Parts: sequence; structure tokens; C-alpha cells
Amino acid sequence: MSLAACGGCLALLTAALGGTAAADTVSIGNPVDGSNGFGVVTEGDAVLGSTESEGPVAIGGDLSFGSGYNVALHTPGSFTAPGDAQPTALLVGGRVDYAASDPTGVLRVLQNGYVKIGDMTGSQVMNTDANGAEVNTHIGRTGGGYAAIPHIELTTREPAAAVGPADLMDFPSLFSTFRDRADTMAACANNVTLLDGNENPLPDQQTVAPGSNVKIALTPGETNVLHVTGETLNNIANLTFLDQPSADTPFLVVVDTTATGGTFTWHTPNLAGVSGVNAPYMLWDFPDATDITIADGDTLDGTIYAPRANLTDLDPTNIQGDIIAKTLTAGPTAGSGGPVNAGEIHYFPFAANLRCDDSGASPSPSDIPSPSPSDSPAPPPSDSPSPSPSDSRPPSPTPQPPTPAPAPSHAGPHLPDTGASAMHIAATVAALLVTCGAWLAVRAGRQRSRRS
Repeated sequence: MSLAACGGCLALLTAALGGTAAADTVSIGNPVDGSNGFGVVTEGDAVLGSTESEGPVAIGGDLSFGSGYNVALHTPGSFTAPGDAQPTALLVGGRVDYAASDPTGVLRVLQNGYVKIGDMTGSQVMNTDANGAEVNTHIGRTGGGYAAIPHIELTTREPAAAVGPADLMDFPSLFSTFRDRADTMAACANNVTLLDGNENPLPDQQTVAPGSNVKIALTPGETNVLHVTGETLNNIANLTFLDQPSADTPFLVVVDTTATGGTFTWHTPNLAGVSGVNAPYMLWDFPDATDITIADGDTLDGTIYAPRANLTDLDPTNIQGDIIAKTLTAGPTAGSGGPVNAGEIHYFPFAANLRCDDSGASPSPSDIPSPSPSDSPAPPPSDSPSPSPSDSRPPSPTPQPPTPAPAPSHAGPHLPDTGASAMHIAATVAALLVTCGAWLAVRAGRQRSRRS
């Protein structure tokens, strides 16, 4: 060992010790908190073209709909407005746009759910038919009859005065919080490795060939975070889970669409090893996307979290999770390029609390440089001995207050560091110091021998 090599090793270890500072741990909580149990939430307009949402829907802007769309097929949700006898299954912050709806359109609100429309301009509520008989509520165009189409029909009688209250949800404030959470999740450190068919790490974690079969393993008891670009995500044909997401082992995918200017056409992969049982613990975060089109692919398990994006669904397969989007077109209507079968939105509300290290995307294995060979010449043989080598169905929703939850914040003091890593490095430094000291002592002894 040369003096330069000895000093170089010490410098490397000193740098390593300096780089062991713990990253900030951020407690995000449940990213959909504040949604009041609605399975679909938009800040702006929504087109419910085809075919159904099995849970409740909240629209911040205007609503238009296709020839036949069902809301709350399985549950009306948990949000009940003050004074109401039934939960609100469909909440519209704006108005109903009959002109943009299918001329034959009927939107059915099931499970005895109520409807709320913030702006009743152009709408009327009807609880009696043409013969004056009391019937289930219809909401249609002002001046039309009970059976006139397009209309919204309920499976219960809702008092006319109960349909029109405004400002039941503060959508601008809620989506400001959602965007903050999307950005916070995007800063979570990557801790999931893409594996090949033999469960070995891919040599290049950032570039995946089109049509790839990829596997992933999850670490129990922590939030598992995968950072991918939109291109990489589309190149994965089959994503196999060796471990299943759960309440204490959630799976977060952060999708970067900056390379395509925030526009992303999604060909959803086949997800093997997971199903609706795991969907409440999976989330697809699109922090920078502004336009997402689900073009084709397989059923998607997990929540789509795209609070800045206009989301268009053209895929007849299903979404099993929440949708958080700026606007939503669930199948264009006949008047706007459709009708298109956009499949079903199954009600699997996100049900995990996320916690991660706030240190950005970790370098992939291919980005971590290997040690370079030493340029220093080999030392002459030593008289002293060298050291030996060191050896299906969703959970029941929890009622939520009709106010957005606060933005995520740092979780206060860092989690305690066990010190195992630092102790290991310190031991290595000590061993190296002993080795260097012994070498220097031998070298000094030889120099004294030469002088004498």
C-alpha cells in the first residue's frame, strides 16, 4: 500500500461518513383525504359518457353525460349533507350541461343516493309525473316534462329544495392541497428496483425495452416508491408483483411526463399478482401531467392521482381505484367523437397512509459508479504479513368531514438512527488506520536501518 493509496482510502471513507446524514422523513398521510369518500373527484368539468362508476362522484365544474351512465352502482358513499336523509352520490359544483350531453342521455343515480347541483341554471327538479303521481326524482332541462331527455334520474324521492345547495365542497382549496401532495409524493426517494424474469435487477433502471416483462419486490412495513418516466411505464407490458401491496406496505408510482411536455398517452400494463383487494394500497402519481389519455391496455389497479391533468379514458377495461383529476372525460359522448366505451370505475378508495424519505429519486443501480482501479504503482513486497481477506371488494368507506385536509407537513424530528451503518463505517476506518499505521511503522524502521 502506498502513502497516496492510504490517504486516498481515508479520504473516501471520510466522504462516506459525511454522506450518511439521514434524509428528512415526510408523513404525507392519505393523499385523498378531503375527498369526503367520493371515488371520482374533479376540480373542473366532467363528461360521464360510458359506462358506470360503482361509487359516488364529485364534480367541481359542469356535468354532461352519455346515453346511459350509472353512478353509485354499489354504494352512494358516506357524505351526507346537513339535514339530508340519504348520502350524496352525485355532487356537481357547477351546472348540468344538457346541450353537451347525449340527446338520448339518461344518467341514473342508484342506491337511493341524492344529487347536489351547485348551479341550477337551466335545470328543474320533478317529483311528480305527467299524471300528478308522486314518483322518484328526475332532474331535467327547464321546461321539459318528467320523461323528457336528457335527464338525471334517482331511485328515491329527494326534496326539490335539497338538490340545489351550493358550496358543499371547496374544490379550488381541495385541489390546491392535492397538487401540494402530488409534489410531495414526487419528492419521495425511489426504493423499488425493477427486476427481470429471473428476479435480477435490470442493468439500466431508467431504460426498459418495449414489451418488457418486469417484476418488482416490495419491502414490508414501508411505503414502496417507484419513479418512472412515461416512456418507461409504457414499455412495461407485464408488471408482476412478487409481494402484494397492503395497508402497511403501500405502493406509490411517480410518473414523470416532463419529456413529453406533460402530455401522456397511457397504454396500461398487465398487472400480475394484484387485484381489487390490493387496489386501495396502490397509487399512480402524475405530479406534472396536464393531459392524460388512457388509450388501451389492461385493468388498472390503484388510484389515479393527477390533480393538474385533463384525464380522458378511451379504454373499455376498468379502473379499480379513485380518480383525482382536473377534468375527466370517461368516454366521449356521441357529439364529441364518441360514443366510446370507457369501461367501469370500481370503488376501491385509497386506504393507506404514506410516509417516505424526502430526498428525491435515488440513483438507479446503473447510475452508481463502480470503483476505478488504482493508478498508483504496486508497493514493493513487504516483510510483514499482509492482512487476511475480510471475509374484490373494497373496504367500507370511513365518513369524512366536508372540508379538505391540511397540506402535508414534515413529521417533526427525524426517526431515530440505529447507528448500524455509521458503526460499520467507523469500524472500517479504524481497521484502515491500524493497517496504515503498521505500514508507516515498517517503512520508518527500514529507513532507520538504511541510515545505520
